[in-house]
Amino acid sequence: MSPVALVQNPAFGSLLLWSFGRGYQAECVGDLPVLTSLFLTLPLVLHGPTMRLIKQTNQSSGLAKFVSKLGDERERLFAIHDRAVAMRPLTLESLAAGVSAKLLKIDYDTALVRSNEAKPPAGPERLKYHVASAEKIGRWFARLPPNQVFSLLQIEP
Repeated sequence: MSPVALVQNPAFGSLLLWSFGRGYQAECVGDLPVLTSLFLTLPLVLHGPTMRLIKQTNQSSGLAKFVSKLGDERERLFAIHDRAVAMRPLTLESLAAGVSAKLLKIDYDTALVRSNEAKPPAGPERLKYHVASAEKIGRWFARLPPNQVFSLLQIEP
């Protein structure tokens, strides 16, 4: 199995989506992320240089500061949209795996996603920054309206 396949798989993706949701829900108690925002999680966290930039940006600094750092190399910012489109199938499979594992619950009427109370098994040490980064962007996304998140990241929903 390739190194990419070890990380880019629905089981790990569902853990990252769950972590994103936990961060979002911790930041805005009572609010849930919209389904479309979860489609940005994997393209941000599973891209090494982008994930390292998330890791280097303080949680308190927020999404605008991260985008400012990312914008120093504009092509990296624009590449997020292309990765989001390319990773749609993986995100959908990860959502399905998360729902099956009872990590996630999707309200199909409102398109909101809840990260359930769960204690998933600890992943390998080498992937801990991915999980922490997913939670951090969940917190950042929770501070802004969804349309502003998509606008800052130059994404067309």
